[in-house]
Amino acid sequence: MANVLLVGNAQSLWTKEYVKHIHCFAGNKVLLTDYYGLSGAEKALYDNLGVRLLDVKSDNGITRMFKCYKAFASAVGRGKDKIDIIDIQSPPHSIQAKILEKASRRMGVNPIITFWGSDILMIDQKGAERMKGLLDCSKYINIGTEHMHDKLREFYGDVYDDKCRYVGFGSPALETIKDLNASADECKSFFGLDPSLITIAIGYNGRKEQQHIKVIEQLSKLDETTKGCVQIVMHLAYGLEDAYKAEIEQAISLSGVNYKLLCDFYDLETMAMLRKATDIMIHAQVSDGLSGSIRETVYAGSILINPSWIRYDRFDEEGVDYIKYDSFDELTRIIKNVIEGKVVVDKERNRRLIYDGYSWDYVRDKWMAMFNG
Repeated sequence: MANVLLVGNAQSLWTKEYVKHIHCFAGNKVLLTDYYGLSGAEKALYDNLGVRLLDVKSDNGITRMFKCYKAFASAVGRGKDKIDIIDIQSPPHSIQAKILEKASRRMGVNPIITFWGSDILMIDQKGAERMKGLLDCSKYINIGTEHMHDKLREFYGDVYDDKCRYVGFGSPALETIKDLNASADECKSFFGLDPSLITIAIGYNGRKEQQHIKVIEQLSKLDETTKGCVQIVMHLAYGLEDAYKAEIEQAISLSGVNYKLLCDFYDLETMAMLRKATDIMIHAQVSDGLSGSIRETVYAGSILINPSWIRYDRFDEEGVDYIKYDSFDELTRIIKNVIEGKVVVDKERNRRLIYDGYSWDYVRDKWMAMFNG
């Protein structure tokens, strides 16, 4: 059992699941940063898990980090209350990184830093320079995949290779999908989708980087018969800006394809139903570190159509069956071929591979080995 200072977004579903499946499972005492303010239900969840919250709320990011610095200094503790592990999730690549570095050095604990995926892929040279001191003082740098490691090397060469670990997250909804009794048709009906139509999901959040409109433009080129067989669903709750939503609505209303836009945040059971309601997932994001959303959708039985500029090396090594495309112009033909049964994937094999490689049960031992290292 260890005393853990967990620096991360307490609102995130990923943080909640991570705390529950890793630290609480191990019996660790967790002190978790609350950056933005939690709802009553969220506070109750953490209270039930025995997690203490460190209130560092502020509308200004730099002010928030200075509050962190001050709070960390008082949270060091002594004897049995001394912080054993500083666990930094999705580290900042701004001036906040320097503040976290100073706080870690003052506490005398080398932090374990975990990149979540797109965060490391979006860093520029200036951000890399700001983050360097934090990486210098770290014990381990958890980067999940070789693709993410390549990005790290673009900025720092091989200087951190000895610190790098490849420990991923379990996908939050896998167990929920596994235990879900509702059929795919029932899941479609739940979201107001037509059970008789093939559901095509575009992306998994509302960020512009998902390139929804470029995909919609290709689907609008389908012949009328094929259009009559499909419906588009887009879950846009996270990261959606009003101006971009208007652009999506205009593009999709002109596409001639049935569609449903979902803008609510969902709990795990509802998210599991959405995964099961999806027949085809078209991924077009600018960059991605093999998100849980993708893993869950494949596990639920969806056919993944993924761009070649997003490398899923681990999927390739493990033999996960999915379709690749090099340019948006290929999507119209690919979708038509899938619908006509000219292209098939081994869904049952995918299901076994995803669960065996990406469940919390699978990754837990790796996390424990890293923390005990």
